[in-house]
Amino acid sequence: MTNIQKTVEKTNEISNAEFEYSTTSDFNFIEQLDDNCTAIVMDATVIMFEIQNIGILLKTGKRHTAKVYKLFYHTLREVCESTGGQFNCYSPKHFLLIYPKDKVEVQKVVDIAIKTANLLSITLRETIEQHTHLNFGFGVDCGKILGTKAFDENNYPHMAWFGRTVEKALALSHLSQRPFFVSISRSAYHQLDESLKTTTKKILGIKKQVDIWTRVHYEFQNEKKYMYQTNLSRSFETD
Repeated sequence: MTNIQKTVEKTNEISNAEFEYSTTSDFNFIEQLDDNCTAIVMDATVIMFEIQNIGILLKTGKRHTAKVYKLFYHTLREVCESTGGQFNCYSPKHFLLIYPKDKVEVQKVVDIAIKTANLLSITLRETIEQHTHLNFGFGVDCGKILGTKAFDENNYPHMAWFGRTVEKALALSHLSQRPFFVSISRSAYHQLDESLKTTTKKILGIKKQVDIWTRVHYEFQNEKKYMYQTNLSRSFETD
């Protein structure tokens, strides 16, 4: 059988199969999925990270861009896996960090996004800016997502994630601009407690409670929405 015949056979098999999915928050269940019409549905909080200047980087050379990509890849993957998330290379300039809502609360995920922005822009700034001007954004949203598994030519499994939650986090990451590295959806914001909504600052020598977040209008899928942006610095070292 030729490769084309195998492709036609596989396509027909998937086309005729019933779509099957399981609702779970167990990432180990991914191993049970095959590359047919099967998937998992998960209630999750997601962080989308965007390298915003990758187009400019490519003009400086592919090798240089690959090095910058690896710097971000290593940092995001280590953070994600050490905090209970599932790491996904979503596109050449996006990384997706997924946290099941029944295991990691929304507030904790937002805190992880802020601390990771701090790690990149302060702790690792000197290292990264040897190679590129820092220009990135984080977007956070929560809701149901759907993931399905495929295999590449080396039989390596890859999860593809879909849903409005992923798309909104993607839009928010793109709208994040320095110094407001982190943007979260309204639904995520309303699940925060006061410890992550306000902070105490001295203004003219007097301590005052001030908002951590700035509310901003934006448009998502032709709908007017609110997002919340912050440039708050929080370090993993203070946990």
